[in-house]
Amino acid sequence: MITLINVILPIFLAAGVVALSQRWLKLDTGTLSRASFHLFLPPLVFESLLNADLSKPEFGKIAFASVLVTLVLWGLGVLAARLLHLERETRGVFLIALVLINAGNYGFPAVSFAFGDVGMPPATVFMLVNTMIVSTLGIYLVAQGKATARMALRRLFKVPVLYACVLGVVINLIGLSVPEPCLKAIHLLSQAAVPASLAVLGLQLQQGFKRGWQLTQVRALVVVILMRLVVSPWLAVWASRWIGLQGLAGDVFVLDCALPSAVLITTLAGEFEADTSFATLSVMATTLASLLSVTLWLNWLF
Repeated sequence: MITLINVILPIFLAAGVVALSQRWLKLDTGTLSRASFHLFLPPLVFESLLNADLSKPEFGKIAFASVLVTLVLWGLGVLAARLLHLERETRGVFLIALVLINAGNYGFPAVSFAFGDVGMPPATVFMLVNTMIVSTLGIYLVAQGKATARMALRRLFKVPVLYACVLGVVINLIGLSVPEPCLKAIHLLSQAAVPASLAVLGLQLQQGFKRGWQLTQVRALVVVILMRLVVSPWLAVWASRWIGLQGLAGDVFVLDCALPSAVLITTLAGEFEADTSFATLSVMATTLASLLSVTLWLNWLF
């Protein structure tokens, strides 16, 4: 109940306000989605990577395990998409719904509630790795909806968030200082990333309910829920034991892998003209279903 009140309810209240207001405001979803993706997300990624402590050995294990779980989920997702005979526009969203995790808006409060402040450093590393996955693999997968693999790669290298990701890591590792006025401007823009993502989610919710969903989407949704909330954390358990990620860091990693699909996938779907209704449905369904699944995983971890 605390998770519902403190984590999920604020997200859906914020998105719900936007969805309800759309009837009168008639906001342009495409413009808001592009602003969120090109203007607000890159500063958030850069700031997060710039301020992260990337030196601890266990953090390297978290990064390696995160990539390993992502690759396995990707492979399983490709196989499932073929068996479901998904169209290209839906296939890319289906895959990013499996591999992109709501490690920030949902993950941070969940980890803080379960483990306290000591759980935040490994949770931050996990979020940063997932952010880099968003900036590379996530964009590539969703861009393939209306493009060949080569065209998707070209679009990837035109996306600002990729360069924000690389610059953040490089500047962090070599210890360069960023001028204070630039840091303040970056921080101001980054503060708009989460509200803008929630606004896009609200608009997509409103549009999704108006359009309705096809039977093939419902089948794919069941797979997303099972893969995201059941298979992913079990893969995390296996990966943690295999590479020796133990104790608090291992528990935080498993919990993070049990989180629902990232709200950001609605923004990505809108930006690359993919199946936005399925993106919205995936976020809604995995977030609601995670009430039960995350509770069960926390009981198992403790």
